[in-house]
Amino acid sequence: MRFGVGGCRPEFRGALAIVVLLMAGGLPVASQAAAQGPPLPDTLDIARAVRIAMSESPVLRGSRAAADGAGADRLAAWGAFLPDASVSLSLGRSNSTVSTYEAQEGPAERLQERLTYTSQSASQGLNLNLTLLDGGRRFAEIRRSAANLRGAQRRYDDQQRAVVAAVRREFLEALRRQELLELTRTQIADRELELEIASRRYEIAAVERTDVLGAELNLVDARIRLIAEQNLLRVGLRQLVVSMGLPPKAGEGLFLAGDEGMPAGIPDIETIVGAAVTTDPGLAALEADRSAASASLWSARTTYLPRITATLGLNRGENFGSDASFWQFDPSDTNTRFGISASWSIFDGFGREQQNAQASAAKRQAEEDYRRLRLEIERDVRRFGAQIEELAQTQELREQAYEISSERLEMEQERYRFGTTSFIELQNAIDAVQRAETALTQNRYDYRIAWSNLAEYVEGRP
Repeated sequence: MRFGVGGCRPEFRGALAIVVLLMAGGLPVASQAAAQGPPLPDTLDIARAVRIAMSESPVLRGSRAAADGAGADRLAAWGAFLPDASVSLSLGRSNSTVSTYEAQEGPAERLQERLTYTSQSASQGLNLNLTLLDGGRRFAEIRRSAANLRGAQRRYDDQQRAVVAAVRREFLEALRRQELLELTRTQIADRELELEIASRRYEIAAVERTDVLGAELNLVDARIRLIAEQNLLRVGLRQLVVSMGLPPKAGEGLFLAGDEGMPAGIPDIETIVGAAVTTDPGLAALEADRSAASASLWSARTTYLPRITATLGLNRGENFGSDASFWQFDPSDTNTRFGISASWSIFDGFGREQQNAQASAAKRQAEEDYRRLRLEIERDVRRFGAQIEELAQTQELREQAYEISSERLEMEQERYRFGTTSFIELQNAIDAVQRAETALTQNRYDYRIAWSNLAEYVEGRP
């Protein structure tokens, strides 16, 4: 079926357009506004970015929800030691008619006149059911639920650490792109000055037209790099705000403020490794998983033991005639019952064996997951430490390379003004300075990011 507005009268077209707009765009506007999150300032520093991520990150919100669910599971485990209780209340009225009756001999006979009678009833009850013995299953469930709660809490801590670390890395990456963009703008200014010098010297016939064309080509290449750097900065800002838990559009037009200075010194890797394997929240969560798996295995083994339960029922009720009130809340007939029952499953089609095998496998898997993460933590700490040491050693060398290339460029520019060097030599000097300056910036941010990665394992938090 097709719909259109072409045949509508003009006064109805506007109203129909408004309805269509409300149906198509009205509801998403509200949902989009709710998804925008808090507004960002024009200038964002790393501390503000971390604070926003801690409140807006969907990963952290999901982890908090999982911890809340684990808390409810622990409460239910303690509740298993309490009796199940239920109360009941019943009020009833029944109207019946009889038109036949059964004689002692022969078929049923029909009454000359239909009989009608009414009966009423009321009942109340309190029933309790308490498990006296279940082979220690409830104690095992308390251990399991407590371990799961600890694991959920430590996973929340681990997610906090991971979110903060991701925001710091993305912030430094975007800040790197922002600085490289400014560096590219500076290089464009240098290329413009180079073109101006070549043009003036060409006007006085001191150089060939090829020098001017070469300078123009270099300026075009620099402008192309500027466009690429602008796009890389936009991509980095979008990645940063997404890591903070905000929509990508929030990163448009954002300016990043520089964070603290360069970390100093070489880290003590052995100390950090020792601290990481004892304080890392991810390891603590896996340790809790090991405890929960051990408790689950014990819980599975209790299925081979008998189960004893006790029941207590307190009930009262009474039947009334048609002349009594319907609302009867004090019936006089009482009934009290107490019972103890025991059950022992002898064979259930190997269901218990399957449950125990699965619990045992889960316990072994939890132990191997813990061992794997411990090895990975030590590997990563040593790798980041080696990166920091390497980058610290190369930082001074790159600074020297930049100073040497800058001094050489000044000499080549002076020689080019006086016509004692070629345009190619000048270009080689300019390219060397730009490479040295870019490498120096890249090395500096690689060093800071390596420190940020290593900080994840210092006392279990960045």
